[in-house]
Amino acid sequence: MSVAFAVSAGPLAQVGLEIASLPTAYQLAIGAYGWFKARERSKSLQELISVSGGQLVSTSSFSLSLYRTSRTDRTSMQGVVVQDEKVQQTSLPKGSTAVPQDPGIACLRAITAGLLAVYKTEAIVEILQDVIPYGLVQLNQHDTSLEIEGALLSSLKQWVSAVALEEDSEIFRKFLLETVTARQSRMTGVPIDDVLEMDHPFINEIPLVIGVLRWILTPAHKRDSKNYPTRSLKMWTVASVMEILGFEIQADEAVAQSIREYESALLVSHRFGAKPRVFPVVLHGEDTDPTPLMHIPRASDAPKPQITMIRGIPWIMFRHLRGSPDGVDTQYLADIWRMSFTSAKACFRGITMLTQNVKIDVEANEGVAAPEHHKTLISEFSPELVRICGTTMRHYIPLSPSTPGWNVSEVRDQMRTLGSEEDSARKRLPCKDSCYILYAIVCGAIYGLCSNVCLDNGDILGEDSEVAFAPNLLFQNGGRKVKDWATIVGHAMKRNQVPLASWSDLIFELFLSKDTESSMLKSMNAPSSTDYSNMQNPRCQRLFLGAQSNGLTAVADILVKLSTRKESFCFYHIARGQVLSFPLTEDYYIQASTYLEPASVLMLDPDPNKSVLHRFDDTHSDFPMRVDIEPCWAGDPRTVLFVLRSHGVPIASMNIFAFIDRMSFDSVECSCQTPSWEVPVRLSERWQLVNLHQMMRTRFKGMSFGRVDVSVADSKTLIDGSQSVAATIYAVSHVYARHLCVATDCLACTYTHAMRNWENSDATVVIAC
Repeated sequence: MSVAFAVSAGPLAQVGLEIASLPTAYQLAIGAYGWFKARERSKSLQELISVSGGQLVSTSSFSLSLYRTSRTDRTSMQGVVVQDEKVQQTSLPKGSTAVPQDPGIACLRAITAGLLAVYKTEAIVEILQDVIPYGLVQLNQHDTSLEIEGALLSSLKQWVSAVALEEDSEIFRKFLLETVTARQSRMTGVPIDDVLEMDHPFINEIPLVIGVLRWILTPAHKRDSKNYPTRSLKMWTVASVMEILGFEIQADEAVAQSIREYESALLVSHRFGAKPRVFPVVLHGEDTDPTPLMHIPRASDAPKPQITMIRGIPWIMFRHLRGSPDGVDTQYLADIWRMSFTSAKACFRGITMLTQNVKIDVEANEGVAAPEHHKTLISEFSPELVRICGTTMRHYIPLSPSTPGWNVSEVRDQMRTLGSEEDSARKRLPCKDSCYILYAIVCGAIYGLCSNVCLDNGDILGEDSEVAFAPNLLFQNGGRKVKDWATIVGHAMKRNQVPLASWSDLIFELFLSKDTESSMLKSMNAPSSTDYSNMQNPRCQRLFLGAQSNGLTAVADILVKLSTRKESFCFYHIARGQVLSFPLTEDYYIQASTYLEPASVLMLDPDPNKSVLHRFDDTHSDFPMRVDIEPCWAGDPRTVLFVLRSHGVPIASMNIFAFIDRMSFDSVECSCQTPSWEVPVRLSERWQLVNLHQMMRTRFKGMSFGRVDVSVADSKTLIDGSQSVAATIYAVSHVYARHLCVATDCLACTYTHAMRNWENSDATVVIAC
């Protein structure tokens, strides 16, 4: 039912949601595993600092009023709800804790919110470990010190994670990044390629971040330098963000490129009220980033994935080549990427899943055979990709390997070191441009093909749809991530051998930029079948039905629109915001529960006399059924399962694993070419017809005794679940049988299959809708 929240407080105030009950909605928000944790973890962090001998305080360089002004009109979390068979966004006016009343926690929140726009949480925790004791804590005794370690470090990590969850879903993040990008585009004094050279991908700049933050937090009269020169684009970006968030500094847009400009910017006298400046420097030989710091970074300073339109991916991926005077530039590679995206997208013909393995059906974009040179080049990623990359390759890659820059061995050698520090020190050779072109073609094709299985507001993802993308993708282990993606897609195109777990990992990495737990290639070799002879936990392998990362949420189509099609587990809806309808695990997945209700033996007719098997609808029209997706209250509430209801009353909880496994492994396809739903049988076979009312034996409050056990020796059972999708899900998921097969398009073929395999044993046939 639809509930409109009219409560006076709480994260869900003034929000209308499609949920089962008000308690469920609040449990998902503020329960033990809820997403609304920043406020209580702020209090916990403050109390632990107090117990450790200090008080969290603000700094004189931070203006709480400016911070409140910058955030008040732009602070609102975005939520994601599943309703009307769509994934929709909604505003959460009371869901943000971005503007606390306490000045100390407000100052810390401002710093953290700014860093979260640039870095991942691991790097931020390391940075805050230093700057909190340095400038945000007032000690109770002057001869003591505060070290963030042990319980205090754990509390800080939990607080940063809670704040990150809020900030990633905040509309303020978009304003912050757009403002900084606009300021960067106005940087004057040098060409754009000189500015981009200030981005140092091979140097861990966490010590520099700590240094500039120490300078910002230091009171103006105690600073060694009134202005702060930096040779790092990231440090200038951090300063620009902190200026927007209320710190009394100014990120200068004028770049110093001569000794005179450097000295003028460093020594300029301030007018009354003028802000200290952080100014960029491209001049070599002069001192920059002056705050001395002996710090060996432990966390990576890899930039945080950015939310961008799909058409913006190549501009981020090849940003270091923007305006390049030599060889290919960003615009050229973006054109290649877009052509490859469009061409591969048009090749998609559908997706099928057998035995929980995914296969992509494609049509080659041209009938002309691919040149051997192109096949050899693409084999570095996956030989199958030539079927969707052929048109773009013929347009941008010469046919002969003797063309300068396109020798196969040279290209391969260049790929192995692409983006490394060794590579950056070498002269730019033609084969390096060839590598960029290959990556543009392959990456564009992967996104183009896979975008067909993702939906944005009900429509297939297009070039204007938002996704999250990691800026340093090209420089991760010589482009290893792109090669892994290509391997998965190639296997899915070639034959049915990509497990559903690997497929979901691929989608989450491509469109949410989520770090998956394990290698997708390793998970391809994991067993996919489930043994249900054990009526306890079906398997340790996890089934992910969605994920949340970097402010985006992906929800499997099966959770949005119930279907008996197993392919609905392969399609995803993408939306921006915090998921409200389903619980998340600690690593932000929507995970299927492994909980199984105990089974009770169903009393059957001791003397059956059925001579014909057929559809029989014995479910009354006044007994409507629906299936909801809910947390597993009886097991782990961070996971979800199917719940069957009639007139709003819960009837049974059903395991999603059981449903997908049986539809994948136990469905019988028609092989007779003349589907039949009426099958004569011998009386000696002792077939029983079981209707859904017999399975719905009730007890107190209408709850089922548990799963229905029909595994009686030598019995044959037919269950008709063809009345609706809900009936099929119930019949398939809630019955326990040692030998089960599902009739999806022909009862005669299913009967033949059952008798051929289990003529002298028990067998159960379920008729699906």
